[in-house]
Amino acid sequence: MKTRLILLLFVTVLFSNFGFSQKKSTSSKIDINGVWQDINPDVQNAVVIISEQDGKVMFSHYLEWKGKKFVESGIGKRVGNTIGYTVDVTLPIKGWATAGTHTLTLSEDGNTLEGTFADNKKRTGPIAFKRVR
Repeated sequence: MKTRLILLLFVTVLFSNFGFSQKKSTSSKIDINGVWQDINPDVQNAVVIISEQDGKVMFSHYLEWKGKKFVESGIGKRVGNTIGYTVDVTLPIKGWATAGTHTLTLSEDGNTLEGTFADNKKRTGPIAFKRVR
């Protein structure tokens, strides 16, 4: 029993960093507030506005597809460079989903958000935005 306890303590110490970062430099958190553009080439006049405060993210998305307008907005959170939020569609396109979730990862340079969507019609797929301002 004593041997197991010593071994457990040794393994814990071996794989623990005691809260000290192994990284030599610390990078500051990249500001995501602003205007973004939907990268999907099948949509027109697509604009995204993201607002973040204290880890809470608010998302608004407008696009046009074949002349039809679409608007969705959502609220979620940011943990590190991962942004996740739930959206509700306030101006739907017939046949499209009316709610869903987006999970995005911010690129190292802070200019791209890429990830996946899942909607209430059981569809999933890629979604991406690039920074405009």
